[in-house]
Amino acid sequence: MKKAKERTIKSILQGSQEYLAKQGVDTPRLDAEVLLADLLQTERIKLYVNYDYPLNERELTILRKRLRQRARGKPVSYLTGKKEFMSLQLEVQEEVLIPRPETEELVEKVLEISQEQQWSSPRIVDVGTGSGAILVSLLYYIPQALGVGIDISPEALKVARKNLKKHGLTDRAAVLEGDLLEPLLPEKRGEVDIVISNPPYIPAAELEELSAEVKEEPVLALAGGEDGLVFYRKLIPQANDILKPGGLLALEIGQDQGETIGQIFKDSGWHDSQLILDGAGRERIYLAWKGKKGDGDRSS
Repeated sequence: MKKAKERTIKSILQGSQEYLAKQGVDTPRLDAEVLLADLLQTERIKLYVNYDYPLNERELTILRKRLRQRARGKPVSYLTGKKEFMSLQLEVQEEVLIPRPETEELVEKVLEISQEQQWSSPRIVDVGTGSGAILVSLLYYIPQALGVGIDISPEALKVARKNLKKHGLTDRAAVLEGDLLEPLLPEKRGEVDIVISNPPYIPAAELEELSAEVKEEPVLALAGGEDGLVFYRKLIPQANDILKPGGLLALEIGQDQGETIGQIFKDSGWHDSQLILDGAGRERIYLAWKGKKGDGDRSS
């Protein structure tokens, strides 16, 4: 009986939390709950309703393996294969960046602007789509929108396709392999309402300073060149070509990059741009309009 008691959800959670804490994991209780709930295919809250449920040997073996991997720095989302973003469940794999809450603020801002501008069926391009988190969210919450996700990684595009299919969006979306907006130029010049991107923006010198957990993510989705801005210098002029008059370019940026990115916009002929801070007061979003906000046909 004692052995069975030691295998209950209550005792396993406690032991898992203590183990992860000793290994230096920042959120040991949360991670233990998420890993165990995923293993048992239940919700976290139900772990506490079923405190006395005993785990079998197979479940214990799998959990111990996941805990060791977590202790070595593997992100929880890679261990479970999923991540919630904008209240949508997304599949994630090691080939894609894990969607982050900060990026939700970018999506929320674009949804807000789409409503303000009365875009009923905007054409959207998500550059560096990765898991498709941004594209899936915008298409899900703008029911008549059409979208394209572009990524240079064929492995990432496989994940994006799965997420589009999961949420029933394949009839309104396409994914293309390529570098930034090049797959759409020059054919789609002046035909797009929204270009949105969370490009790699970590400077080369800072890559080695990243946590062990972040280093588990694909470097292709993190490295932004020597100063972190190589993709902005290419993407901002491209977007000016592909957007309609009055079209929106929405970018996630890194801390302290706002001033330089603002200059890139000016040098590229943009006259209406705006830096926005995130909920923590950090530079996070840059918006820019082709021409001026409100130009062009807003009923597309």
